[in-house]
Amino acid sequence: MSAFVNYVADDVRGSPLNLAVVRVLLGIWVVWRVLSLEWAAYGEWPEFHVDETIGFLHQELFFTLLPYQQWVVAALLVLFIVGYRTRWTGGLASLLLMHMLSVKATIYLAGTVESLFVCAYLILLFALFAEDDPLSVDGVRRTGGRSLAELNAVLTDGTDRTYRMRALKWGLLAVAIIYVGSAWGKALNGPLEIWLSGAELQRDILFYGELTGIDRALGAPIVEHEWLAWAGFVGTAAVQVSLFVAAVLGLSVTLPIIGIIGFHVSVILTLGLYFIDMILVLSLFIAWDGIYRRVAVAADESVRVGYDDHWSGCVRTLVILAHLDVTDSVEFVSQSDAPPALADRKEGLVLVRDGSVYHGYEASRQLLSQFRLCAPLAFAMATPPVRALGTRLYASAAPARS
Repeated sequence: MSAFVNYVADDVRGSPLNLAVVRVLLGIWVVWRVLSLEWAAYGEWPEFHVDETIGFLHQELFFTLLPYQQWVVAALLVLFIVGYRTRWTGGLASLLLMHMLSVKATIYLAGTVESLFVCAYLILLFALFAEDDPLSVDGVRRTGGRSLAELNAVLTDGTDRTYRMRALKWGLLAVAIIYVGSAWGKALNGPLEIWLSGAELQRDILFYGELTGIDRALGAPIVEHEWLAWAGFVGTAAVQVSLFVAAVLGLSVTLPIIGIIGFHVSVILTLGLYFIDMILVLSLFIAWDGIYRRVAVAADESVRVGYDDHWSGCVRTLVILAHLDVTDSVEFVSQSDAPPALADRKEGLVLVRDGSVYHGYEASRQLLSQFRLCAPLAFAMATPPVRALGTRLYASAAPARS
């Protein structure tokens, strides 16, 4: 399996985990970036040059609102991270963030602005395709609107589960187009022969070295040898275009993404911390479900679970766990059709592992322990205080399941 996923070629996966991981990573990163920037200071910057195309955004009121908007965006993103009303929280957060970045861009269009714009696009795509994400608060809430027959079908016919990744599909395509635009922009922003000669790259290294006062050893050879500067420009353009070509043609995007990450690392080493956000953006397309499949599921042993298919709360909880079972290590059997060993209407839940039978609260704990990501919770459930409380809560819920 490839280290990175070409969602443009195929946006269907056997697990929804990638959507959940990307939502959480993206949200946490943008919250940190939004809160770490000094938005209040931008209104005090001198007006070197205001871009006339967005000059209408250069208003004192907008600069005054920036430090307040950052907290509104952060609060919305916290809800986005857990997947609560993603269509609204993600949509509003992305639009407000785009407005803030546009206001900042009227005085200085830095790499941070451009990179965070990409993050805002991705958040907006998650909002547009919020129904694809079942491992979220919204996903849990949606189970309440589905019939028991539908939920039971998810459990008993779970081997054919497939999940759309439309937010990641269009997100990858957008990122690929942006990198093509970056390569094409170099040809538009000056004589192409200057870029091809490497002179522009040499000037950038000298300029940023003087600006920051930091001598970067890796940039010196490029300044001294024109052929290195030429190779740097041509190699960069080729790598940037390769991502779009691979994505559209259905090829592996692993090498293009690794190449672009290498390009960003080289920029950091030769110029400074520019476009560092794009390394995170590219990392979002890692095959997280493949990593999870290898390290997070106890696939070395399988279990059978008999559950009361008329107990709504139990069925809804088991559906969430079924989404995590990417190796099909759990066989769910409704107690309406279960053999005697898996039927226990009183307890509502029975788990069989290696000939050992567990009922009720202990069955639920054993089921959680099947997933290594849930191992801390399963361990906590085994401690005497939690077990005593959990057993009582389980007993109070079980009789009311009808």
